[in-house]
Amino acid sequence: MGETVSEKALDLRGWSCPWCILKAKSRLRTMKPGQTLELLCTDLSIQKNLPPVLKGTGDRIVQWEQHADYVNVVIRRGCDKTGS
Repeated sequence: MGETVSEKALDLRGWSCPWCILKAKSRLRTMKPGQTLELLCTDLSIQKNLPPVLKGTGDRIVQWEQHADYVNVVIRRGCDKTGS
């Protein structure tokens, strides 16, 4: 997969869901539209749990890369319905 350069990164390896998602959402709230956040996560349940959480926020997954022991996810910050 092609590499995406992200403005911010969040190493969540060793954390479990829902903490991974809560930390990602918190970081995304501090970012400007169009910026990207790279997540490194060992809890593979994020694959199932993250997309529904992002639905309706305007944030979207632009890269998903499976490694032997973690997942690398890049999310592009959008605008939610409230404009934040």
